[in-house]
Amino acid sequence: MKSSLYSLKSDNMPIIRIAPVCNGKIYVIPHTSEEGTSVLDLPMVDRIEKASPQSEKTARKVKEKYHLHVKSEMQPRFSVQYKSASDNGETVYLYILPLKQEHEIQFHNGTFISADEINGLQYSANLQKESELIGMAAELWKDYFEGTPIDDEV
Repeated sequence: MKSSLYSLKSDNMPIIRIAPVCNGKIYVIPHTSEEGTSVLDLPMVDRIEKASPQSEKTARKVKEKYHLHVKSEMQPRFSVQYKSASDNGETVYLYILPLKQEHEIQFHNGTFISADEINGLQYSANLQKESELIGMAAELWKDYFEGTPIDDEV
């Protein structure tokens, strides 16, 4: 699946990246990079035009865009803002989307991986930069959900 991020020309618009996490792992899908190579990256990546990219409302709109693939009531949680690994150095707003069960997300060829697996050219530069932080968040949410019955609303 090709993300809208890679199909848009970069004009320094901020990027929202949403990292789905479940059971201590991170969900990734294949993308075609700007260079035309195949890489694994987060499934929900979008450029945004309007101000207030840190608002929860903006992240919810990005998640809603992918509603056919994400069957979870959980909402993205802001994690960090940083400059992208690309030459343009766009502002990136990283969100974490905690999932209670792995079947709550379904993208073509998507898979859950551990943060330790994210290294090398088969992963996007931004994902490599984010992997430690997302991995820690994935473990925290795993611990949280293990202490919460599945039917409880978070």
